[in-house]
Amino acid sequence: MRRIVFLIMTLTVLFSMPAQAAEGFPSTLAGFTLGEPVEHYKSYCRMERAVSVSDAPFLSEAQLKPDALPGVRGGSLAFGNCKSEGRLVRIKLKFHDRGQGLFNKLYDRYEAAFGKPDKYEGDAFRNVIAWQWSFEDGKGGRVSLVLMWSRDREIRPGVSIKMTQETLLDEEYACYKASEQGGGMGRGMTKIHSLDAYMPH
Repeated sequence: MRRIVFLIMTLTVLFSMPAQAAEGFPSTLAGFTLGEPVEHYKSYCRMERAVSVSDAPFLSEAQLKPDALPGVRGGSLAFGNCKSEGRLVRIKLKFHDRGQGLFNKLYDRYEAAFGKPDKYEGDAFRNVIAWQWSFEDGKGGRVSLVLMWSRDREIRPGVSIKMTQETLLDEEYACYKASEQGGGMGRGMTKIHSLDAYMPH
């Protein structure tokens, strides 16, 4: 009797486990694999025009070529430029189809594969609907996956996907901070002399 109860409990736990645990740690999206050298994907993006990300100078970003992928109108590949230079940290994709119907289809597929999302990142008025899934591999590796639909012209209108290797992102940021403090990158902080210049008039 105990064996039967134990077997039932084991099967219940296994079938209730999140899909990511059963299927492995996700790291690839549309043929791009996080952590790989971005040079592997130079035929898909404009590497010669790669620039530092304005709000994250420890990353460089190369825009995808138009129609490099079927149904994709744009996006970018972001890669480290400090600790692990050239390793792919983030993938962003924007689709030609900007309708909420595509978003809903992708959401249903994601929920079936990965379970309910871990966080809502959209706004309260649903002008931007964004759901985030978070994954851990048990070895300190972390990946976040954000599926977004927007009708806000300033926040990627339409349907987009963002997948980030959070562990590599943290490593690049730590490297940047250490270099900045050592005088190797950036000019450090400056002080505001007067608030008058920052008053709109």
